[in-house]
Amino acid sequence: MAQEEFIKGLDKDKIIGISEKIREAWNDFFLESRYCQNQINFGPEEKTNYMGDLLNYFDDTIELLERIPLKLNYQLAVYDTVSILQLMYIGQDLIDELRYVFKLPASSGADKSLIRTLRNELTGHPISRDKKNNFISSVFFTRDSYGRIVEYLRYHKDRNYQSETIRYEWEELIRAHENYLVENLTAILVIIKGKLKLYQNLLTKFLDSFSKIAFEGLVNKTEHLLESFFENSALYSRSNLLSFFQNQDVHPRYKHFIALFIQDLKRDLSQTAESIKNFRSDEVIEYTSQSDRQVMTKIVFTKGSAVSIPGEPRTRNIHYHFSKLRENHPIFGVDYFIDAYQDDLELVSELLYLQSVQSDKGEFYCSYEYLRHLFITKGLL
Repeated sequence: MAQEEFIKGLDKDKIIGISEKIREAWNDFFLESRYCQNQINFGPEEKTNYMGDLLNYFDDTIELLERIPLKLNYQLAVYDTVSILQLMYIGQDLIDELRYVFKLPASSGADKSLIRTLRNELTGHPISRDKKNNFISSVFFTRDSYGRIVEYLRYHKDRNYQSETIRYEWEELIRAHENYLVENLTAILVIIKGKLKLYQNLLTKFLDSFSKIAFEGLVNKTEHLLESFFENSALYSRSNLLSFFQNQDVHPRYKHFIALFIQDLKRDLSQTAESIKNFRSDEVIEYTSQSDRQVMTKIVFTKGSAVSIPGEPRTRNIHYHFSKLRENHPIFGVDYFIDAYQDDLELVSELLYLQSVQSDKGEFYCSYEYLRHLFITKGLL
């Protein structure tokens, strides 16, 4: 059996490389930040896996068009022509959906028009009528429409229904579609980078103005620009922060908590701004078949700890034991630490307080972090 021949199709690595960059921006910034969401058309559907589905579907159409089968049989060639033109048409629709999300008008241009006209005439409406049911045109494939050629006859009212032969080479159609995709994906990526640059500037400005903003203003600004800081944290909430800020003179644990908040907020603002800077400066990395395609799944990493090995000295396992204190572990709980450090009245006092506020998550975490601070400053952790 003769081996099937193919025409070189789309440059898959180049096109999917750009779409992966758009996916990266979506996962890392637009899903995380309501500020970024407010800069685009972000509705209820965008809160689902909508963008992941859209980009996966788009990438599938690109992979299917990487090689175009060269059919030397008219019937088989017609079958493939209909399929290929429909895939190109779907790709255009998905591009326009992306443009809508990022507040760009629908795409246009000669490359789009060429593919759309062919698809509409050969696949969508081979017999066309206007809204009043008046006949406009009809088409049908010629027997020469196979191999590297797409050819059909058209009868259109603009030509008094006189026949005309429409003929294209597949290479021409493929390059037109590729140019359309690359041009539009690049335009979308430019818009994304522009919106993220504005966001980066706001984060940097916020970071530089810390000393000039009242504490409640810091909390308000964080909710506006980096609400994920609160959403992804079991430690910080607006109500706890404002309450503990008022109680800084009541006990050192509250002052430490506020200092920890400022430290962590500065770190997250700086890291987010740096991540945007790196994203904007990165060149598009071409997709390869060995690359793992990103999916819209959030992965949260937690601090790990070494497993306790029986018989080791307590100092060797203190990090593991202390992590269990946060979980109110039945063995390495408050009583274990009180017994272990009964001679340190400062530690015992805070351990007893931690035990008394186990039902209040905010106070519990505040006390736990203060205990961590005490253990570190005493050289125990």
